Amino acid sequence: MSNDAAPWIPEFLGKTIDDGRLLLTEVLGEGAYGVVFRGVTIQKAGDASSSSGDFIPKEFAVKIMEKADPKSRRWRYQQREVAAHLVVEDHPNIVSIHGAYECDYFIYIVLDFCAGGDLFNPMIERLIYARNDALLKRVFVQVLDAVQYCHEHGIYHRDLKPDNILTNAEGTDIKLADFGLSTTAKVSDTFGCGSSNYMSPECIGEDYDFHPFSPEAADVWSLGIILCNLVAGRNPWDHATTKDKNYLKFLSQPGHLRSMLPISVEAEEILYQIFTSDPATRITIPELRERILAADTFFMSEEDIKRGGKYIQIAAASYCPRAAAAAKLVQTQSVVPDKEALQLIYEENLKASRTLSSSKAAQFVICTSSDISDDSSSSSSSGSDSCVDGRKLTSTPATSTEKPMQLAEIPVHKGNKRMGGAMASEVRKGRSLPISSNNAPLVVTIAL
Repeated sequence: MSNDAAPWIPEFLGKTIDDGRLLLTEVLGEGAYGVVFRGVTIQKAGDASSSSGDFIPKEFAVKIMEKADPKSRRWRYQQREVAAHLVVEDHPNIVSIHGAYECDYFIYIVLDFCAGGDLFNPMIERLIYARNDALLKRVFVQVLDAVQYCHEHGIYHRDLKPDNILTNAEGTDIKLADFGLSTTAKVSDTFGCGSSNYMSPECIGEDYDFHPFSPEAADVWSLGIILCNLVAGRNPWDHATTKDKNYLKFLSQPGHLRSMLPISVEAEEILYQIFTSDPATRITIPELRERILAADTFFMSEEDIKRGGKYIQIAAASYCPRAAAAAKLVQTQSVVPDKEALQLIYEENLKASRTLSSSKAAQFVICTSSDISDDSSSSSSSGSDSCVDGRKLTSTPATSTEKPMQLAEIPVHKGNKRMGGAMASEVRKGRSLPISSNNAPLVVTIAL
């Protein structure tokens, strides 16, 4: 959830909507334009169930948005969100709307409650898709089916990302959510609409002279980034523009993906069919679904990982079920003196720079003792260019020992930066994954 919480959130907690039948009990998440609450049905005097004694509370997700100015583009998006969502809500892999209400200042949308949260939870915090081809296929095909159903009904999502894919408690079934940026236009000239890490290059526009593009093909590109997330636990680049050195390497160096991501040859071939510079030649969702189901494995073999060099080995170790066990050894928010715990984390749970997990996470960077200040007055980061983002790492005196490696806390990354230039105001901020770059410091994310 964003640190910049809407000031009106406390006013809704503990209050009811739907004529007193739905109690708002907690905040589930906050997006660019609204806050989602958990809503629990409560028994109201006079209801049929109040006298029969068979009332069973139900849970819903309640999205509340401040009404925009009717003259603004955001107001048009708010009106479009419910209308577009209602067109496709009958699909089993799309969140259903159970009610929509509005008052003078707010809009309320009552939706399915998904106990597993968004896709980041099972994917990054629980690591249940790592090295699990069958489960990955099951989940990603559901995502494909949901998006294809939208396209068949003339709805283009434009903000596909793990944050907008909700799961059941087990992480085995998904529902697509948040149609706030969706469109019915087959051709769009709204550039920068969506979340920057997941935008296609033609949607960003700067390398395409801001030429109108197909939102349908742009959705397919976003699906490719999600597939990278599921297979490798990271993003292949930050933004799909030639200003991004990782994306530029992808364009200019054949085989770049497997040099940076621990993926199989089959997975690489599929991704190259998705990440085409020409949207007209991009694979369609039905074709992609067929390729996914036919694939033997999406993960790089152990032999190829061993031959792949240090970066591939670290990338593979950071996204595997064993990494969760290593994280459990960490019970502190500063330096870990235990040698065995440190070595296990170093071997099994390293992540690249700019990792952003959920709000219930601390971040640590592996570095040498010489990189760590002997200032014992603080365990926060301060200025130097020896480690992360030009900040010097400080910690307790325990870090001044002559161990070859140390684990020190660094500030949590703030997420995707708003893109400038011609980017529309609808660019979304959200949680980001590690970026494939062998020049980045090594960072480990520990769930608390």
